[in-house]
Amino acid sequence: MRSPQASGPVSLGLFAVLAVLYLGMRLVLLGAAGYEVDVNQYKEWALGGGLMGFPGIYENTSADYPPASIGVFWLVGKAFVLSQPPFAPGEIPVEVVPTWLIRLPHLVFDLLLGFLLYRVVAFGGLWGTRRQGPGWGRLATLAYWWNPAVLFGSAWWGQFDSMHAFLAVAAIAALGGDRWILSAAALSAAGLSKPLAAPLVPILVVAAALRRGLPGVAMAGVSGFFVAVLLFAPFWSTGRGVAALQRVLVDVDIMPFTSLNAHNLWWWIGAWQPANAPGFVGLTPRDWGVGIFLLVAGFLLVRSRGWLRQAQEAEYRAGLFVLAAALVSTFFFFSTHMHENHLFLAVPLLVAVSGRSPRFAALAVAASICVFVNEFLHDPVLLLELPEWLAT
Repeated sequence: MRSPQASGPVSLGLFAVLAVLYLGMRLVLLGAAGYEVDVNQYKEWALGGGLMGFPGIYENTSADYPPASIGVFWLVGKAFVLSQPPFAPGEIPVEVVPTWLIRLPHLVFDLLLGFLLYRVVAFGGLWGTRRQGPGWGRLATLAYWWNPAVLFGSAWWGQFDSMHAFLAVAAIAALGGDRWILSAAALSAAGLSKPLAAPLVPILVVAAALRRGLPGVAMAGVSGFFVAVLLFAPFWSTGRGVAALQRVLVDVDIMPFTSLNAHNLWWWIGAWQPANAPGFVGLTPRDWGVGIFLLVAGFLLVRSRGWLRQAQEAEYRAGLFVLAAALVSTFFFFSTHMHENHLFLAVPLLVAVSGRSPRFAALAVAASICVFVNEFLHDPVLLLELPEWLAT
C-alpha cells in the first residue's frame, strides 16, 4: 500500500524539485523589466503611499486600483521608505524603488494560489474520487505555477492578477463548503482588489438564496459589506472617503473603449472604439456588453438552480468552479473596457477542475493558451521580434 505522500502522479520528492526550480526562476524574474509602464506605475503608487501614508495615496498618486490592491503596494512602499535614509526635498524618481520589491507580492499570491489549488484538489475531490490525495493536489499546484499564462503575465510582465485570483478562488472554495460568511468576505476583498471578480457575485447570491434562503443572502451581504467598510475605513476616517470612492469608480472609464487589446467580441467588431457612444438601436457598446452578460449569466444560473440547491460535497464544489469559470469567461468575451490580461481568473478556476474529465482539461488548456497568446501578442518589446505577418 502506498503512503499518502506518494499517492498520485507527483511524489513529494518530485514536487520539491520542481517547486525549488520554480521558486528560483521566479526570484530571478523579480528583477525583469517586464511591462515597464505598469511596473513603474506600481512603483509610483508604492512610493507615494510610503511617503504620504495610505489614506492619502489616491490624492498624491495616480492610483486607481481598489483599496485592497493599493494596500499591498502601500505596505511595499512603506517598507522601502523605512529602509532608506530620509529623502531630500524635491521630486523623487520612481526608479529608486527596486523592481524586485514591487513584484514580490505577485510571487507571494501566486504561491498562495498554488497551495490553495493543492488543498481543493487533494482534499476536496474536485478531480473525482479516483484523482484525489496529495499527489494529485501537487499536480494541480504545478499546473498553475508552470502555466504559460502565469509565467508570462505574472512572472514576466508583472501584472498584479494573482491577488484577486487567489481571493476569488478562495471565495468559491469557501462557498463549496457552505461557509457563506467567509465566501462573501473573500469575494468582497477580491472585488476590492480588482473589479474583475464582480461576475462571481451572482453565484454567491443565488447559491445562498437556494440553500439558505433570505437569511443566507443577508449573512453573505453583511459579511461582504463589512469587508468593504473595513477597507475604506482609513479614507472615511480622514475625510477622504468620497474622493477615494470616486477615484475607484471613475477608473472604469479612464479608458472608455470597446476593447483595450482584449481579443473578445469587441476586438472582432473593432477595438479601441468609444464604448459609451450610442450605436445599434441607440444602445452603447457598454450597454450591449452588460446586457448580454446578464442574459447569459441569468440563463446559466436558472439552468443550474437544480444542482445548486441539491448537489452535495465534491459534485457541488466542482460545479461551482465550472460555473464561476463560465461567468468569468462570458464577462470577458462580451464586456467592453477589457484588457488583454483580464481573462486571467479563468485559468485557476479551470485548473481546479481540469483533472475531472478530458473536457475540463481541454478547457483549462484553451483558457491558458488564450491568456498567454493575448498577452504575448501585445508585449511592447517581444512584438518587435515577431515576423511582420504575425505582428500585424
